[in-house]
Amino acid sequence: MLSETTTRHEKVVIIIPTYNEADVIENTIHQVMAEISLIPGFDITLLIFDSASQDETQSTVTRLQSTYSQLILKTETVKSGLGSAYLQAMTFALNTLKADIIFEFDADLSHQPKYLKPMLEKIKTCDVVLGSRYVKNGSIPKNWAFHRKCFSVLGNYIARALLTIKYKDFTSGFRASRRQVLEKALPKQFLSNHYAYKLELLWLLHQHKAKIIEYPIEFIDREQGESKLPKNTIRDSLRVVFTLRYRELTHYFKMCAVGSLGMAVQFITYNLLRQVLSPVVAAQIAVSAAIINNYI
Repeated sequence: MLSETTTRHEKVVIIIPTYNEADVIENTIHQVMAEISLIPGFDITLLIFDSASQDETQSTVTRLQSTYSQLILKTETVKSGLGSAYLQAMTFALNTLKADIIFEFDADLSHQPKYLKPMLEKIKTCDVVLGSRYVKNGSIPKNWAFHRKCFSVLGNYIARALLTIKYKDFTSGFRASRRQVLEKALPKQFLSNHYAYKLELLWLLHQHKAKIIEYPIEFIDREQGESKLPKNTIRDSLRVVFTLRYRELTHYFKMCAVGSLGMAVQFITYNLLRQVLSPVVAAQIAVSAAIINNYI
């Protein structure tokens, strides 16, 4: 009797956060689902996380669930912000849906579904694929409003200057991440409950040694509905970036302080003991004292 070996397909969860997206969400779901049907080798679920929409967003998604078995709706009773919504949705995707790969995706189709397939191909050899507007062949809308360009371009410039120049697009919201690195990187709460969570999460993934590659995307502006970008986004992003750098410097200076104290303990202990013990024994005890001090 021949035994059949079945290959487990990786579980992919595409998260789309929504708030009053009744004008666009049906078209977005149809387009994403059409693209999903063309991607073999993965078990793909679309998770809509709605933040207490006041329009027909939730009822639209509920209606479409009868058409798409891979469509899931989760809600929160009070709008908590984009960062909080993603954190809740990612936690649900990891713990309940057992996702192997998680996508962050915009409800307004500014992230084009055609990029899902090539980004999934790329993530086979890395931990994170970042949909990047600022690498070769990537782009932003030419007709973008000044404040949008300012937030994106200036935010990236400052983030790269203060954190790391390794990545071109710190503020991209189109990202695929593997569960192994997300489980390590996700905080209990982001510094910002809004758009600046993107900066923090990329930095945390970087700190946890994730292999991150940037894939060029053409970012297009929404054609329907209203932009959800808060007015204080630039200030909020600056706060997050400077807080992350401050934390890093604080950690560095603490390490320097501990190391210096350990050297002092070793020096003092050695010079006290060499009066009554041999230099070799005094040195061994001094080194042990420094190690214990640093450990404590």
